[in-house]
Amino acid sequence: MKLGILKFSVLFLIFSTLSIFATKGILTEVQSMELKTPDGLIILLNPDSTWEFKDGIQKEIERDFTVPVGGGKIVLISQNQKWGFVEKEIVYESDLLSLDSISAKGHSVNPDLVTATNAAQKQALQEATTKTKSALKKFKIDPLKITDCVKNTGKSVDKKEDFKKGSGWDVSVTILINKDGLLSIADCAKKVQDTTATKKKKK
Repeated sequence: MKLGILKFSVLFLIFSTLSIFATKGILTEVQSMELKTPDGLIILLNPDSTWEFKDGIQKEIERDFTVPVGGGKIVLISQNQKWGFVEKEIVYESDLLSLDSISAKGHSVNPDLVTATNAAQKQALQEATTKTKSALKKFKIDPLKITDCVKNTGKSVDKKEDFKKGSGWDVSVTILINKDGLLSIADCAKKVQDTTATKKKKK
């Protein structure tokens, strides 16, 4: 059974006795730490830097993740069943998305098919731009680049045409952008950092 990336809101470490073993004839008490999640899942952090789910639960994680545990400490849980303390949290771009996908629609009626189509496409593009900005609000991007990036990114576009007597062509356009498309747009619209050194004025 696979377990996706665990999302923690309140996390803490609980010290508990894991086992007792003999070293040169001396019994030494070894302690493990428990990483407990709000949904009741408990991960045992073993002294040998391996981890496992408590009570023999068999699950797999899809990727490495980090958990802040207070006191400025951050625990890294790795796919290779290892754990350790790290200085920075792992942040995946897909986790920054406010939406996994967007759908934008445009509609126009005009006696001329080309005019109706262009108007519907323009409306759908405007809505796609607005929704994409919302989906990428946690990214450091240049909002002015979004529209062009939406135009140049792979997406699904559905167009329906219907001629209605007395009114003309009724055109509807729907733009669908999935998670991969949104991440591509985020990459396309990234802000370019200004690396120009500021020269100090000589006195």
